[in-house]
Order: sequence, then C-alpha cells, then structure tokens
Amino acid sequence: MNSTFYIVIIRDALARRRRLVINNIIIVMGFTTKIEKNTTLTESITLRASVEEPSTNSKTMSSSTTPTPPINEEEVAAVSNNDTPQASSSSQPPGKIQRTLSISEQATALSTRRLTPPFLLKWLEYPFRVKNNQTHQYLEEATGHSMDVAARGPINQTGSFVGSVMIRMAVKQAGGPNNTVYGIRASSVLTVGSLIVGIVAGVTMPIVGSFVDHTNHRKVMGAVSALIIVLAVGLQMMINEDTWFTVFILEIIGGYFLIMHQVCTMAYLPDLTHDLSEMGHYTARLMMNQYFVQGIFTSLVVLVGYTKPGFSNLNTAVLAAGLATGIGAVLFGYSWTFLFRKRPKLREVPPGDNLVTTGFKRLIVTTKKVFSKKEYKALKWFMIALLFSPEAGAGIILAIAVTFLTVFVNMQAREIAVVSLTMLFANIPGAYLSKRMCRWVNPLNSFRMAEVLFAFINALLAATVQGSTQKDKNLVYFYAAMIGIAFGWMFPSQRTLAVAIMPKGQEFEIMGLISFYGQILGWAPAFVFTALNENGISMRWGMGSVSFFLMASCFFTFFCGDFNQAVANVAHTSDEYLNEYSRKSGADLSSGVDLPGTYVDENGNYSTRKMEEGEVEEEEDKEHATNTTTDEIAA
Repeated sequence: MNSTFYIVIIRDALARRRRLVINNIIIVMGFTTKIEKNTTLTESITLRASVEEPSTNSKTMSSSTTPTPPINEEEVAAVSNNDTPQASSSSQPPGKIQRTLSISEQATALSTRRLTPPFLLKWLEYPFRVKNNQTHQYLEEATGHSMDVAARGPINQTGSFVGSVMIRMAVKQAGGPNNTVYGIRASSVLTVGSLIVGIVAGVTMPIVGSFVDHTNHRKVMGAVSALIIVLAVGLQMMINEDTWFTVFILEIIGGYFLIMHQVCTMAYLPDLTHDLSEMGHYTARLMMNQYFVQGIFTSLVVLVGYTKPGFSNLNTAVLAAGLATGIGAVLFGYSWTFLFRKRPKLREVPPGDNLVTTGFKRLIVTTKKVFSKKEYKALKWFMIALLFSPEAGAGIILAIAVTFLTVFVNMQAREIAVVSLTMLFANIPGAYLSKRMCRWVNPLNSFRMAEVLFAFINALLAATVQGSTQKDKNLVYFYAAMIGIAFGWMFPSQRTLAVAIMPKGQEFEIMGLISFYGQILGWAPAFVFTALNENGISMRWGMGSVSFFLMASCFFTFFCGDFNQAVANVAHTSDEYLNEYSRKSGADLSSGVDLPGTYVDENGNYSTRKMEEGEVEEEEDKEHATNTTTDEIAA
C-alpha cells in the first residue's frame, strides 16, 4: 500500500511538472512573438530598458518617442528561472518595443537593397559602426556618416602638407616671402585660396541647396561631390616647382566641393534621430572617429618622413595626397554606394520659377521666416553667431595656421605634421568632453564654453610665440594640444545645437541657410590675416585676430534665450516631418498601427512591414492567450 501511494504521488508530481513546463513554454512563446526578427528575449528586454532610461533632455524631445509600459521584473525573472510567474499588471507583455522610427530608420527599412555590399567587403564597415546610446543598435546611415567623416579627415589633413609645400614653392619663385607672385605676396597664397573658396561657396550654396531640396538627388549630390574631392586630391600628387600653381587651382576646387559635400552630409544628420541625447552621442562619436582616423593617417606620414633618409617636404606632401586619395576612394565609395539612402524631394519648384531662382528666393523666404517668428529666436541668433564662428571657415583657420607655422615659426612639413598630430589626438578627448557637457550644461552652453577656451588659447599662442626658436616650437606643440581639446569640444556641440533648435522637415533648407551664413563672413579671418600681411604687419596679429571672431560669435549666442524653451518651440515639427516623410515614402505611420522590427541588428536586418488587419487581430489573440495562461498559472 505504501509503495502504491508513493507511485501515485510521483506520477502526479511528474504530471504537474510536465504541465508547468508546457505552460512556461507557452508563456515564453507568447513573449517572443512580440520580439523583432533576429532579437532574443534577453536582447529585447535590454533594448526596452535602454529605450526607457531617462536622459537629461528627454522632456524636450518627448514628442518623437512613444512611451512603453514598464517591465515586470518578477515575471521576467520567473520565466528565465522556470518558476511560476505572478500575474502581470501590464496589459502588454514584455518584449514588445514601441519607438517612433527616425527618417534614417525608415529609409533603411524601406530600401529595396538592390545595392548590397558583397560579403568580402562587408567587413569594411565594422570598425566604423556607431551604436545608438539608448537602443544599443546599429543604423546603416550612422555607419555611413562615420565612414564619410573618416574619409574627410585625411583629406583635410592633406591640405596642411600640400599647403606648406605650395607656400615654399611660391616663396622660392617670388624670391622671398614678402615678394609678390601673381599679384600677391608669396606668403599670402594659401589664405587667398581659402578666401576665394569661401566667397564662391557663399554665393552658390543657395543654388546647390535648391537643387537638392527640390529634387530627389540628395544622395547623388553627396556622391558626386565626394568623387570630385577624391579626384582633386589625387591630382595634387603631381605638385612640383613647375605645377604648384595648378595644384593651387585644384586646392580651390577641392575646397569648394568639400563644403558642398559637407552641406549634403549635414542634411542627413538630423535624420538619424530626433532625440537630443542620441544626437549628442552620434555627433561626438562621429568627430572622435574622424580624429582617430586622421591621427593614424598623420602618424603614418610622419613615421615615414622621419624614418626614411632624404625624405623631403615634397615627398611628404605627395605621400599624404596618395594615402588620402586611397582612403577617400574606399570610404566615400562604400558609404555612398551601400549605406546612405535616397530621399524624396521636400517640395516642388513653384510655378514660373527654376532651380536657380528658387534657391535664392527660398533663402530670402527662409531668412524672413527665421528672423520674424518668435519660436525661431534661438535659431536666428545662432545663425548670426555663425557669421563669426569657424564652422564652414574651419578650412580657413587651417590655412592661417599653416601659413603662420611655415613662414613665421619656420617649421618644416614634418614638424607641422607633428603639430597636427598633437591636435588630432587631443580632439578625441575634446569630442568626448563635448558629449558629456551637452548633457550636463546643454549644447548651447557647451558651445559657448568651447569657443571661449579656443579663443583664449589662440590669443596666448599669438602673444607668446615670438619667433622660430626651439622654445617657440615647443610652445606651439603645447598650445596645439590645448586647441585640439577646444576644437574637438566645439564642433560636436555646435552640430548638436543646430539640430536641436531647427524645425524638422526643413533640415536641408536650414542647413543650407546655416552654411550660407557661415560663408558670408567665413572668409573674414583669412581676409584680415591677408590684409595685415600684405601691409607688412606681423603675422602674430593676424593669428590673434581669430580670437576676436570666436568671442564675437560667443557674444551673440547669449541672445538665443533659454535652450529648453528653444527646443520646445520646434518640437511639434518632429512628428509632422515624420508623418510627411512616411506618407511620401509609402510607409504611412500615421495610422497608429505599430511597425514591428523597429531596430537594425548587427547584420543590418530590418523589418518594418506594416501589419495587416488580420495580423493585428492575431497578435491581440496571442497576447490575450498569453495573459490568460499567466492568470491560470498564478491561480
């Protein structure tokens, strides 16, 4: 009798255990039906937790993010340990991620993927991937931005090598730095070239903006400008005493299309996310990646220059141009072929107008709108501040610095490369500092602080570097590190600020306007430097004048008002832009139906197919069955 009793107990226990296991499997299946493709339950819960983690400025951007119910940690723990979970108070099981898709996420999801990188080339993008700091997922266009800025870094740096050699050849042809060649002092050649680029770009950018804004060719413009940049840099390898003026022309062409390309790329930047903390993370990481690649590039050039006997300034410039051409061809080619997506045109050309006239008319209309509407007060004063800030004029500051170091401090190309290298590696902690400061004190205050630091260090350099002794050169190296931190801090903060306070849906139009304002007086530092030099005034004064422009820019930012209020004034445009883009691209998100697969995984997989009515009902039935089963187990 006792043996029979124990057999019955064991049999009943096994039966209960089997039913419990089956029910737990049903629960897990119910949970996982809510999880996107290629995402495990644990990964999904992690994603939800990261999405719901509050950020410093989450209130200001709440309109672009759909809230998700809290995770029942006891229920999750019970599932993972095969214990009986308690009844969930949430009407929605864990694992379902609700988050409004950004424009870049929609564009990637809706892509036909006719141009997919071959398997053997896929590895190229892995070092440049940037994770979203909240979803912890990769986005293809974020990777594209990373590869693009990494290509621009060496190309920008090549200008210092080639520019230094170009000045020396002009001085040699003229017979001295104070003698004239082609009507200007030989020592002013580089800054005059930057002056030409700035003025021409300022006049023609409205036309470029109109062409991209009113056509479907934003991606084409970015790709074509990248191609011309690579060709212009590659042809600079032919520099010598007979061809330096031809290279000077190529430098102007490359500089112009670099500005055009930057405008095209910046138009894609706000599409990555409408969340301020995510944008601050992206801009900082992109700048860090650019400086890191640029630093490696410069290190290679310097290493070859110092280890190979008889390696002249000319050899250094040719090596730099060749390496930059190869890097640019690979990274530009991959990113603009496989990662950046097409965009529908934002608006039609008005009747009776054409792309040329429309560009200038839109510039006038947009300027009036920005300057007349109260909600755009911060954007108005920010653009006025850009008249003096070296955003688009960063290349002009590089031209001034190279001229100052070559002629006044008498540095060789390799020594200037060491200065650049010091700045570049200092840029990385500066970009990281920008990311932190944008959270701690908001992007507007972060931008101001970086400008003040930059102006102060530059003024010290102009005041204390008095000649070409070794002591002066050592001071230059020290100040290069400090300026590198300020430079790396300033630009990510400036980009984050621009994206935060501009109305959404007008990114290219506003970016074109910002670029235009940056070019209106972007050439002014080079003009002041050249004018002083042409009149025989010491280059120290010309170098110090850069601090005046930086402080003037900082002064005008104090009229922007409260940053949080400025963001709130344009917050409504985020949802409007998302819905408009979804309508034009064929993925209408305004219906209220969730799109599964909000995120892209490490393999670039997306799934944003809208669920049909029957599928929605099926999802609701599964959810109901899961909740019922949970209640039965709890009972």
